[in-house]
Amino acid sequence: MNRNRADQEPTRLFDVGAQAERTAMAWQRTGIGVMAAGALLVRWSIAEGFTVWPGVALTVFGGFLSLYIVRQRYRRVLKTVEAGQTPLSRYLIPATTTFLVVVIVAAAIAVADELAHLT
Repeated sequence: MNRNRADQEPTRLFDVGAQAERTAMAWQRTGIGVMAAGALLVRWSIAEGFTVWPGVALTVFGGFLSLYIVRQRYRRVLKTVEAGQTPLSRYLIPATTTFLVVVIVAAAIAVADELAHLT
C-alpha cells in the first residue's frame, strides 16, 4: 500500500496496470514515428525534386498527434479506467487510419504526377 506524503494516510492504486500511461506512451511513439516518416519523405522529395507538401503534412500531423491528441487520449483513458470501464476508442483509430491512408494516397499521386512530367 502506498502512503501519501502530505498526510501519511494510506492510498490505493486505482490504475495498477498503468493503462493510461502505457496508452499515452504508445501514442507518443506513434506520433514520433509519423514525424520521422514525414521528415524522411520531405528529405527524399527535396533530393528527387518532388513536391514536399505530403511530407510536411505528415510531419505536422505527427506533431499534432504527439502534442494534442496524446494528452486528450490520456485524460479520456484515465477517466474511463477510474470509472472501471474499458478505454477503447470508437473514433480515434479509424480517423487516424483514414487520414494516414489519404496522406499516403496523396503522396503516391504526387509522385506519380511528378514522374509523369519527367518522362
